[in-house]
Amino acid sequence: MLGGSKLNKIKNKIMNFYTENQYGKPVLFLLLVVIICSFLSEHFFTLGNLEAVLITAAPLIILGVGVSLVVLTGMIDLGIEAVAASSGVIMAILDLSFRLPTALSFTIVILYGILVGALVGLLVVKFRIPSFIVTLGTYWGLRGVGMLISGGVPITPSSFTPYNPISYSWLAGYVYDIPVMPIIAIAIAIFVHFYVSQSQRGRHLYAIGGHEIAAGIRGINVEKNKIFVFIVSGTLAAFAGILLSAWLSEGYAWAAKGYSLEAIAAVVLGGIPFAGGHGTVIGVMIGAIIIAIISDIITLMGVSPLYNYIVVAIVLVLAGLQINKRDVVK
Repeated sequence: MLGGSKLNKIKNKIMNFYTENQYGKPVLFLLLVVIICSFLSEHFFTLGNLEAVLITAAPLIILGVGVSLVVLTGMIDLGIEAVAASSGVIMAILDLSFRLPTALSFTIVILYGILVGALVGLLVVKFRIPSFIVTLGTYWGLRGVGMLISGGVPITPSSFTPYNPISYSWLAGYVYDIPVMPIIAIAIAIFVHFYVSQSQRGRHLYAIGGHEIAAGIRGINVEKNKIFVFIVSGTLAAFAGILLSAWLSEGYAWAAKGYSLEAIAAVVLGGIPFAGGHGTVIGVMIGAIIIAIISDIITLMGVSPLYNYIVVAIVLVLAGLQINKRDVVK
């Protein structure tokens, strides 16, 4: 039996980890969710289910990493799921209809993401339109683009004669029984984390989110960095769209539905407030895994997937309780 003093020491260590460690909140939240889910379903801790969680989380991790840089500077990007969906449609058409080399199709889609991100960044920076409005327009506009070029139907191998499977399906495959998608997603998250935490550009992003005017006075090019984060967000959203297309074996204009909300929830769960200025990309990755676990346990319990949106919204509000009153969307 543990004595009262030992229990207090453990409690204090946990509280210190939660309040002082930059990974404290997302890690403890993850542990809490895992413990609860292990009691809700006996199948949760099976190898197959944990693998399914990581595969499901992979596109969300990539989207979350991209949007986290935008939020880190005090802005928001609501259009990432539309970028991902339209990118998947473009990739499928280039691959199945035009039969372009996979590398060329991939390059075109990534350039598309870069172009969208640059355009959004210019509208926010040069025309002083709030990021909320610009990216909400991006959401609807690019959904429309996807619907227009696909004719409103999924682009699948069976849509064409002769039948030809998608050439990039290996992205959703396995290497030595290890799923490729989580490997790619985690590698991207780690790379961006170290880039942001160790580079001068990363320090500038934190400074802009902390106090934009002071950052400008210090000689930081605020406008250039703001455009940069939207380009990164658009690029990663396009790549996530390619992964989703490979996973689903189709390009569909309404794919990734709800991913914007879930990615932003992952950012908040990861410890980055809406006003920006602090938090980590690794925390966002953990937040995305938490969201995937919540979706998974709903499925394991036999509850309708429609409840996903409600649960994610509740989690987002609960996570938002840690946000300071000064944290507002710019």
